Amino acid sequence: MAAATPKGLARRQLLAEAAGALLMAHGHEAVRHRAVAQQAGLPLASTTYYFDSLDELLKAAVEYTCEVDAREMTDRCAALPAQTRGARDTAAALAEVFVGNGGSSNLAARYELFVLAARHPELAALIAARQGRVEEIAAQVLTKSRRHSAPEGVHKLIAFENGALLESISVDGGHRADPVGVVTDAIVDVVDVLAPALPVQAGG
Repeated sequence: MAAATPKGLARRQLLAEAAGALLMAHGHEAVRHRAVAQQAGLPLASTTYYFDSLDELLKAAVEYTCEVDAREMTDRCAALPAQTRGARDTAAALAEVFVGNGGSSNLAARYELFVLAARHPELAALIAARQGRVEEIAAQVLTKSRRHSAPEGVHKLIAFENGALLESISVDGGHRADPVGVVTDAIVDVVDVLAPALPVQAGG
């Protein structure tokens, strides 16, 4: 990698963001030196100057994608008011935070990350860290909804959410108008089992 000068760091970050944007919009096959340079508005030689290989560029794209996704989920969770919620309202809150308002291509990029982790072991730690952050955010949603947030239950809820969203964007080609509703319907019947309501405290 080039020397870590302020200009070099800024250019490297710009290339990482461009690679991440291509990954989210078009999948990992779109992350190529020329395409990334064009997306960033930088000379083609800059990609090989700041990244030793295409694999390193792809890793930067994955890091950027995971960071953006987790940050947006965190922001949606922070905006969620703390209040007692029934099963459907809790399911809807989880779905809102999990799905957001991203297009089908951005949502599909999440699941491409799992495939990349299987094919590129060096990316597995990044994807695992992202999953950990998603589960932490879901636990915060449950806490705000005054529900139990045991790790095992949270993990299973995320699995249900992933399955419902993946089916929606793959089988239906992303044409369903309400992916939040799809995820809500998929988990509403298991919320009380996996994240039961906390007992009401006396005087509360």
